[in-house]
Amino acid sequence: MKSKRRILLGLLVIALAITVLIGCKNQKPGPGTAVTPPPTGQQTAQYVGSDSCKTCHAEYHTNFEKSHHAGAFKPLSDYSLTQPAGQIKLFDSKATDKTGNLDLANKDQVYGVMMDHYVVAKAPEGFTDKVYRVASLEKSGDKYVIKPAKETDVDKDGKPDYTAESYTCGSCHSPGIEVSSKDYGVSCESCHGPGGNHVTATTKAGTMDTKAAANACNSCHESNPSKNDKGVWTANTHYGTRNYFASKHGQSSMNCMTCHETHKPNASGLLLKADKAQDICAKCHEGKSFDLDKMMWKNPTDARGHFTKDHSFGALPYEKLGDDKKTPEIEITNQEAIDLITKLLPDTAKK
Repeated sequence: MKSKRRILLGLLVIALAITVLIGCKNQKPGPGTAVTPPPTGQQTAQYVGSDSCKTCHAEYHTNFEKSHHAGAFKPLSDYSLTQPAGQIKLFDSKATDKTGNLDLANKDQVYGVMMDHYVVAKAPEGFTDKVYRVASLEKSGDKYVIKPAKETDVDKDGKPDYTAESYTCGSCHSPGIEVSSKDYGVSCESCHGPGGNHVTATTKAGTMDTKAAANACNSCHESNPSKNDKGVWTANTHYGTRNYFASKHGQSSMNCMTCHETHKPNASGLLLKADKAQDICAKCHEGKSFDLDKMMWKNPTDARGHFTKDHSFGALPYEKLGDDKKTPEIEITNQEAIDLITKLLPDTAKK
């Protein structure tokens, strides 16, 4: 009998403990209740725009506005046009049976112009993607002519139509679009991360992610060689300080900021620590003569001068790569170059 009572008492104690635990779990916080604060890191910060930054960082902001980064994506209204921007009939290049009207003069629809060429805008309702290249700009004297993004006669009326072409450049050329920033192009927050917590904090220390700025260059300017679908090694020339990994600089403690500025451009608008790159080299290589244009070669098929110069500094010279000049890609067929790549990029070589 006593054993049954002990068992019954034990069950009652367990039931009471469970009830208390459930009650505590469901209890709403009231006065005096300790509440775990929500995370206050970058993941909760809002994008506030560069105008908020320049209130306290006016010199940095002014200098950055003179750089090529700042001019990589600009409002269409910044351009002097041969004819005023107006309504266009737009075809979806991914589904040409879909059409819609777009007002190029409407700032709520048109984000801006990338690299003085592509007009980027929101897609009309029902289109496949949300953002497209909707037109292009062509220089005519001191003004620009608006033309279709691609010369295609979709409706077969003998005239080129405006087609909404794919826009895959946004993550680097207009990162603000993807994160709903007030600045569509490259801005303070593109490198430093969202500044909402920082601008509203009374104590600024620790409110910005310092790693974001340190890694910002690599997010758009790092591109190592890789094998294409035919198994041939190629250098990605569309972006990135390609082949820097092969240089003695890349294998040392040097980094981007050894030669480059973070905010202040030189006389040519480049973020370099001198007006001439040779002057930077001379700080460590004084008395040595070298052809920097040859060491930092450019893709010979790059008609627009858009691709970043090679940064292998002679470790992978163009004339020794075995490239086919007729193709846009830079093929690497020289075995010595391939051996160097596979040695220094073992993970890439396995792919």
